[in-house]
Amino acid sequence: MNESMKAEIEKSAPYIDMGVDEAIAKFEELCSANGLETTNPASMGVWRNYVANSRRMKKNGNESNNDNDSFYKAAFGFFVSLDAPRDMMAWNRMKAKEEYLRDENNALENGIVAVATENALGKWVVSRYHNGEYREATLSELPNGAEELEDGRVYIPLDNTATYMNGGTNANYGKPLPAEQMRRSGVFYGSLDNGDMRMYYFSYKNQGGVDFAPNTFEWCHFLCVEGSNGTDIYGAKDLTSGSLSLNADIDPESNIYRDMSNFSFENCLKENFESNLVNILDLDRAHIQRQALPSKERYIITDGTVCNMNMTPTKNGNRIINITDINAEMNYESDSGVVTCWIPEHLSLDFGIGSTVYVVGRTSQRTVDGEVEPVTINASGVHCVIRHGSPVESNQPVEENFDWF
Repeated sequence: MNESMKAEIEKSAPYIDMGVDEAIAKFEELCSANGLETTNPASMGVWRNYVANSRRMKKNGNESNNDNDSFYKAAFGFFVSLDAPRDMMAWNRMKAKEEYLRDENNALENGIVAVATENALGKWVVSRYHNGEYREATLSELPNGAEELEDGRVYIPLDNTATYMNGGTNANYGKPLPAEQMRRSGVFYGSLDNGDMRMYYFSYKNQGGVDFAPNTFEWCHFLCVEGSNGTDIYGAKDLTSGSLSLNADIDPESNIYRDMSNFSFENCLKENFESNLVNILDLDRAHIQRQALPSKERYIITDGTVCNMNMTPTKNGNRIINITDINAEMNYESDSGVVTCWIPEHLSLDFGIGSTVYVVGRTSQRTVDGEVEPVTINASGVHCVIRHGSPVESNQPVEENFDWF
């Protein structure tokens, strides 16, 4: 334990009716329960959460002896899929701008935007409609999501969704859309607080989600928040990224380390992700069938032999591998049997041509000059089963596939 952590415990102990030694023992116990070393910066967040919970329960007249009374869960497992971080506000902001340019009055009256004009005092007079009622306010500064057009007009994209599809109320209804809201999504297979291993959908917003980038199919430990539905887990501000540790980097003598040498990723995929497994030759059909599914469920898992690699990043940072099923009989008149996979920069490629791999991702298919092109895969996970050689550097020009969404 470092000195700053010790000072934190000494300062907080009186507020939870503990002596310093007792508080230090509790801190070490919490770290062990959450799979953290006492020197891990994330342990500070775990301790503060414990203190906050203890003070709240004391205030409400409740006492708890539950040592796992933590809001955070200790996750252990691996990511089958982990997307590159995306700006979740980009689409909404673009649609708001399009509507404002198309019909300024309609965008204003429907709460899609607010409009701002600068007065003689250098302040901003902001006008908007909320629940059909016209409102006006004078602000010293505009929200960071405000945009100025070339003609000098200033507008503010607003969140105009009053309720979600599930009936829940949107607390941000009528508020300005942020200039940017990054989110990383994924599919995690593992356990929470040493429970049974199973699949969870993962979501992590803001800078923490950008920084959180473990490789897929690599055993890792981290702290997260479990959703009320039991199928979702979420990153928690800086805590989740700060608590990330790879199992391979942990001392095998540590009580946190897990020996997973007998675990088979391939068997796990076959037993737990059967509905997502698709043969390469069936990708076109699967692409059509999965379009109606929610985005987080739309991923496929396929396997093949690497027959080409281009490690020169595209404008979006993607590299390319081509895979094929060398055991399948090809119909060259209708299909080449070779699938292009776009690999984002956060996924490691440590294999070469001739390797056998599993690729996880969402399918994409575009039409050029009236002709439907073969399905491609926007990869969010890669697992090498049989490794040959190393990645091949290539300087071939690459055309990016912008139709992935």
